[in-house]
Amino acid sequence: MDIDLLKRLVALDTSQGKNREKAVNIIKEAAEERGLKPRVVEDEKGILNVVVEGEGRGKKVLFITHYDVVPPGDGWTRDPFSPYVEGDRLYGRGAADDKSAIVAVLDAMAEVESPSVKPILVVAGAEETGESEPFMRSLEGDVAIVVDASPLPTIGASGVNKWTVIVKGKQAHSGYPFLGKNALYDAAKIVSFVESFHSFAEHFLRDKYPAVEHYDRIPVRAAATVIKGGYAWNVIPQEVSIEISIRTTPSWNHVGEQFTQMLREFCDREGIECDIREDIYINAWISEGEHVENFMRIYEEVTGKRIEPAIELGGTDGVHFVDRMGVVQFGPMRPENNIHGPDEFVYLKDVEMVKNVVKGVIEKGV
Repeated sequence: MDIDLLKRLVALDTSQGKNREKAVNIIKEAAEERGLKPRVVEDEKGILNVVVEGEGRGKKVLFITHYDVVPPGDGWTRDPFSPYVEGDRLYGRGAADDKSAIVAVLDAMAEVESPSVKPILVVAGAEETGESEPFMRSLEGDVAIVVDASPLPTIGASGVNKWTVIVKGKQAHSGYPFLGKNALYDAAKIVSFVESFHSFAEHFLRDKYPAVEHYDRIPVRAAATVIKGGYAWNVIPQEVSIEISIRTTPSWNHVGEQFTQMLREFCDREGIECDIREDIYINAWISEGEHVENFMRIYEEVTGKRIEPAIELGGTDGVHFVDRMGVVQFGPMRPENNIHGPDEFVYLKDVEMVKNVVKGVIEKGV
């Protein structure tokens, strides 16, 4: 594994559109040094992406990664863009998410002498902000391996549903509460309703597929996440907004409709006046078939582990590909790697594992 290349990439601050040209040049030069064929693709938003083609025929297998990172934030014990190695860990912003995946795939593509597929490394330039979605949706292939995930392979992801509830009351002086209607109190009832719905969903709205962590079978989950309201400490608030997140599963994609109906009925019973608006709706998805069986066989050969592929608890980039090709997700990112947090790191053994699995995919096909 080329640790020096990983350090060069991590040392470059590629958050919020910074250093895009420098990043794509490093990736392009590294690909050329390995005898691969890179090209820089500027999308309709002017964002630079890199597509690297390897030798081979047969199925076109896309390995999806990205070079942009989230801003470092606070709390680091060292400079986030001065990568360093301690034991089996390489520290720095982007070490796990997702620059190590770029290096792993480049090394794997270079080491395979007799490919059974046409491998293509895709390195997006604005995955973290969502701006690379149109670019990803423009890509064509037979199978997409999203190398922006954990070492436990997944073949689907949760759906994303967001509601905004505007609770309405009547403003009054806090010394005369009987002249108003406190929207905060009604909002608190709705928050309690969401908590109860979550407890019910966690236990009874479970899918047949395992979750990537924590749950044996992935359930629907609900959470009240943002509450805004009030004007001053001595004023009864007349309006409060609540944002609610519900994560669905492949078998429970329409639970959001039931939740909305239940919430409306609850508000009617409690005499709560409110507007309910669904702002985001993305279905949960799953990708099954021969490509999964082939990938899991290779994964077992490399790691010695026989596991059942799971469903991600959050949303993933696989949603941009599943409508037209098979999808598998796996990579070097463990929960303890502090991705998007201070002192992000990657286990070098995981990068090596990813490289070897990618080599197996290219050599044996999916």
